[in-house]
Amino acid sequence: MISPAAARAALIVALLAIWELSIYLSGASNILIARPSQIAVAAWNMIVGASSAPDFYLNIGLTIFELVVAYAVAVVIGLSIGTVVANWKVLGDALEPLLLALYALPKVILYPIIVLTAGAGLAGKAFFGVLVGIFVIIFNTSAGLRQIDPNYLRLSDSLGFGPRRRFFSVILPAAAPTVLAGLRLGFGYTLIGVLTAELLTVNSGLGRLIDWASFNFYTPDLFALIFLAIGLGILGNMAFSSLERRWVR
Repeated sequence: MISPAAARAALIVALLAIWELSIYLSGASNILIARPSQIAVAAWNMIVGASSAPDFYLNIGLTIFELVVAYAVAVVIGLSIGTVVANWKVLGDALEPLLLALYALPKVILYPIIVLTAGAGLAGKAFFGVLVGIFVIIFNTSAGLRQIDPNYLRLSDSLGFGPRRRFFSVILPAAAPTVLAGLRLGFGYTLIGVLTAELLTVNSGLGRLIDWASFNFYTPDLFALIFLAIGLGILGNMAFSSLERRWVR
């Protein structure tokens, strides 16, 4: 029987082969779309420094740093607000409509205000990443804590569990699947926010490289950079999958 990983790899190879052959046989312009073989060459040239991409490793490092900062802030604040909303009914009822309204708001319309207040550098981009990624963490944390079976809590009280043991032995394991799902989604949203901010300012980071490739019609480089952004998302998803396997049993 074919394993899921082997089936996934075979599907990717088949799609790349179809992509390569269809462009080769159709004679489509390389300015409009690049073949996978050309994208691989462009990616290798950027890795070894043979490309004209400006400050490749510096810009990639800036994007990763902005992502890490933004996600860390989103996790700390999101978990805290989600816990408050779930455990304090009056405050939760007051905050929830406001949070839902902010969640539904297209965040990109706020970016000019963020640039005016926080600047177009690291602070502004990280703040925008937090703004895009935090809400799903808040809502999933709140939902995970609210859905805990009250019988579990009553049983922990009857067994004489203290607050610390109750949290780590009952509350955390019960809420973990929903909370982890929120953290996984929050990572993806934060990555989208950081990249969107970089594409809007184009002064540094992966967004600057994508704008450089697009402006100069370096289509293979453009696709390579897009796949790099996708790769960041896949790595984050793999990390959370590993965490879920260890934590949620």
